[in-house]
Amino acid sequence: MKNNRILKFQIKASDKKILRKFLIQHKFSSSQLHNLKNKGGQIYVNHKQRHFDFKMQTGDTLLIVLNNEEPSDIIRPMAGELDVIFEDEYLLVINKPPGIASLPAKARSSKTVANIVKYYLQEKHENASIHLVTRLDRDTSGLMVFAKNSFTHSLLDQILHSNDFQKFYLAIVYGKVDPTEGEIDLPIGIDPKAFYLRTIDYKLGKPSRTLYQTVENYENNSMLRLKLLTGRTHQIRVHLSAIGHPIIGDEMYSLKKDPRINRQALHCYQLQILHPVTKRLLKLTAPIPQDMVLLKSALKG
Repeated sequence: MKNNRILKFQIKASDKKILRKFLIQHKFSSSQLHNLKNKGGQIYVNHKQRHFDFKMQTGDTLLIVLNNEEPSDIIRPMAGELDVIFEDEYLLVINKPPGIASLPAKARSSKTVANIVKYYLQEKHENASIHLVTRLDRDTSGLMVFAKNSFTHSLLDQILHSNDFQKFYLAIVYGKVDPTEGEIDLPIGIDPKAFYLRTIDYKLGKPSRTLYQTVENYENNSMLRLKLLTGRTHQIRVHLSAIGHPIIGDEMYSLKKDPRINRQALHCYQLQILHPVTKRLLKLTAPIPQDMVLLKSALKG
């Protein structure tokens, strides 16, 4: 595995030539610049160490060595299985099973995806600081993205809700959805009755948009393909409930238990990411988990 702390650039005619301005042009944040300067980062131009005020030329080779990161003690490494869908020196994308949280809650010491990822990275002798880019609810399955350093995390945050970072979900819902495709544009806020719930709130809610498209119809149910245009807590679950089609198994928002599946039938099945460092377009998929396959079979009769 290559060193994920090293970034290499070839200076183009269109690039800013003063080093600091180049770094800002290439999305280095003020904290990243501070860390480069004060926490052990190094900058080389044509193999000679340089400072922020150095003026580069077209064709120069710039090498950035990011500072070491000290992993936080808040997340303890714990052994566990990971279904790795994609990995390079900058990113780790895994397929999360249902029934496990993304991050530890303050009052819990149970194993989460973040604990397992930290153990996995430590075993590979890589930077074990946890940089969670996308999270999923405990009972939602599918693709989750971790960055392997703070710079990559910062770059991903900047594109998270753009066309360069697209997230697609599959959900099986109650009822046949009409119209069969469209956009749900309803503001989401905290439910005043319970802080852990979300609700449609036209006064205090944040703008929230979800695209949906019917991919299969059953006798009294539909499977939808959904694309998030914003990233609110429980967004898909709240939006689908608001239009009268809650997700099967989602007791929290459908207000009923379903014997056919023991969690909400929601799966993050596809990501399309323009890799922020290599600029390669990643098209990643995670197969539908067994419990949703069985639910589909039951609905088909």
